[in-house]
Formats: sequence, C-alpha cells, structure tokens
Amino acid sequence: MTLFSNVGIYVDRERSGRFDDWLAHLESVLVLGDFEESRKIVLLRSKLYGEAADEFDNFKLENPISAQIYDKVKERLIKLFHSTETRSKQSVEFHNMKREPEENMRRYANRIRKAFNLAYPMNSVINKATAFSREQIMMDRFLEGLSFDVQTRLKYKEFESFEKLIEKAEMTAMAVEEAQVRSRLNAFQAKYAEPNKELIKVKEALDRLSTKVESNSHQKHLEENMEKMQRQLSKRRNVSFSQRSPQSTPPINKTGDLYFCDFHNDWGYHSVNNCKARESQTNDKCFRCKEMGHRANFCPQIKNQKPSPPEGYDGNGKRLTSFEERGN
Repeated sequence: MTLFSNVGIYVDRERSGRFDDWLAHLESVLVLGDFEESRKIVLLRSKLYGEAADEFDNFKLENPISAQIYDKVKERLIKLFHSTETRSKQSVEFHNMKREPEENMRRYANRIRKAFNLAYPMNSVINKATAFSREQIMMDRFLEGLSFDVQTRLKYKEFESFEKLIEKAEMTAMAVEEAQVRSRLNAFQAKYAEPNKELIKVKEALDRLSTKVESNSHQKHLEENMEKMQRQLSKRRNVSFSQRSPQSTPPINKTGDLYFCDFHNDWGYHSVNNCKARESQTNDKCFRCKEMGHRANFCPQIKNQKPSPPEGYDGNGKRLTSFEERGN
C-alpha cells in the first residue's frame, strides 16, 4: 500500500497529465498487490476526482453489472479522455513535436516514440525492414524537433540506431548550451565592464604622454649637451683665439683689424653682413626655437655674452700699435 499511496489523484489532463499515462502507473502498482477484481475497482475509484469520478459514478448507475468488471470501467474512462484522439490527430501531434527548452533528451525521445506508436500502431509482428523504417521516421522527427544549433550539427550525419542518435544529441546539446552560457557570460561582463572603457582610454592617454615625456626628456638631454658643448667651444675660441690658424679665406681688409660677427658671436675677419655661414643657413630651421635662418648650434637662445677682442686689439677690433701696447 506504500506504493499505492505514491500514485497521485487524477483530476484532469492539465493538472494530472494524460489519463493513459496515469492509469499505467496505477496498474503497475495494482499488479504487485495481486488484488481481486472488486478490490481493484475500489482502489481505482479512490484515486479519481472531478470529471473522472463523475464518469465512474455514472457508469456504475447506468451499467451496474459492467461496473463490476475492471476492464469495462477502464475502457469507459479511456473513452472519456481519449475518444477524440484519432490517428490523424495523433499523427499531427507527432509531426509537430519539438523538444522543450532544457528538456531531458531521453524524455524528448520517449515522447517521440509514444506519439509515433499512437499515430501508427502495429498490432502484428513486424519484420526487420519495417522496424528499420519506423525507427528512421522517429529519428527524422527527433532531429526536426531539436533546436537549430543542435540540429545543424547532427542533421547530415549517419547513425546506426535511434539510441546512437540520442547519445550524440545529448553531448551536442551540452556543448551548445555551454557555449551559449559562455556567450551570455561574456556579454554580461562586457556590459558591466563598459564604464572601465574610460579608464582604458585614460591609461592609453597616459601611456602616450609617458612616451612623449620620455622622448622630450631625451630631446632635452641632447639639447642640454649641445648647449654645454657650445659654451665650451665658445670659451675655447675666446681663450685660444690668438693661437688659431688663420682663416682659409683671405681677410676682408688689409689693415689687420678684426670684425665682430654676431652670427658666430666671435671676433674674426668678417662681420655678420658678409658671413658665409649665415648665408648658407638662410633656409634652415632651428629645432630649438623653431625659427628660420639658423641651425640649433647657432641659436640665439644659447648665445653667450659678447666676448672681448683678443690681446693686441681694442674694444672695436682695431689693431694696436707697438707703442700703444707698451703704453698699456
């Protein structure tokens, strides 16, 4: 009786499922108890409610003798719930069957089998060829009822039996569902990581700025070294002017006087007006001050103070006579 208590009360198809399924469950319990006919009818009535109970009671009133036979009572109840289920209707139901979302693959296969047997029952023994054809029809319907992602991976493959197809479909569905979950997870992460795009942009800007700073620092270091070398060169020229070798070009005048070239910031035999270096750099651009007309090593920004004329010359570059030198 413990097993019998596990059989639910049948109300209707919406709440209790198909009547023939429920009845099969009940009979599997009754057969274990080896009950008499009258006892089986009483137990059956105890599990009926609503429309099913009313039909049972009416049948008992209309046919009191037949109501004492279990098979007659069962036949009457089956007519109530399944009389409209013609083979054509069962066939339509079979050909419209689809796997429900997240439905167990074997449960779906069992629904296919049951619907097919209801639509195309076989009351006689079938041969091997007929059995193969019937199984192939069920396999085709099984595939058509799968989701597109699973169906496309299985549709053009060969399977030895319906059972092999079910096993492959189970594994394929698991792989597809896992990929879908991963895709949804990635989309979720991307959605909530959207605000971080601004941080990524800031980071990229900082990286570019860092690169620029490093480049500018390197450039500044080079400029500082050049400036330092320029100052050292200028000092050396001031100190050793009298020891320098004469210019390769002949002096502009024959008096021996010196001229101050503002472009070179030094004393020599030419002035800024006829400075060859200045003329050669007319179209050059200084990378330091960005001005045209000179290069960085001649940039006014690094020019030292005007040096004094070398010994033997006055402040204007005029050569002193021997008497004037002795007087000084």
